Amino acid sequence: MAIKALIDQPAPGLGQRTAMRRALRLETSGVLPGGQEANVTVHNISVSGLLLETGLDLPNGETLSLDLPEAGIVEAVIVWRSGQLYGCAFSAPLSPAALAAAQLQGLPVTESGPAPAAASPMVGRRTGTGESLGLRLNRLRREAGLTLAEVADRLGVSKPTVWAWEKGKARPLPERMTAIAEALGAAPADLAEAAGHETDIAILLDDCRARIAEACGTSPGAVRIMIEL
Repeated sequence: MAIKALIDQPAPGLGQRTAMRRALRLETSGVLPGGQEANVTVHNISVSGLLLETGLDLPNGETLSLDLPEAGIVEAVIVWRSGQLYGCAFSAPLSPAALAAAQLQGLPVTESGPAPAAASPMVGRRTGTGESLGLRLNRLRREAGLTLAEVADRLGVSKPTVWAWEKGKARPLPERMTAIAEALGAAPADLAEAAGHETDIAILLDDCRARIAEACGTSPGAVRIMIEL
């Protein structure tokens, strides 16, 4: 569920470069601070960043500061744009406690779901060759000299979708793997190896999550597992 927010505008007479750090004020009680009109929609918040939609023209590299429960003031840097969608990366990952507190306050936290396609703290999953599927996709794209937009255009998907694959926040459908390999100039077997190994890990984690949830009397979606490699 998305929420409304407000990005402070530069004072009159100040150029874009003068305001490279602006406050992002989140709506958590149905009313924006000061009763101001929202100019941003926050689609989701995760451990590593957030996804915004706005008609404002925001440059890559601009820093937004926002106040999150438990975490306090955190900074998010705009790292990509697709139309009116902006992907922002936190300067440091949110802790599980901060993410849980944000969810309790009604913010649109991206949940770990039963399928490995859901966002989760599993961004660091690795294959036997030392690469997660997302890292491998990112490496192959850069080696081919392709942008996110170019890969998205070849596959008929959105740029945010390709970005989510590379960041480990979503997984391509199995039937897409051959087309993805062709778009990147890679062998389908390379991606199949990475995807297969990560699926094994995902199954193991889903099983652990279900057992922990049963023991604690909660739902699997409320259990987060952090892996340090």
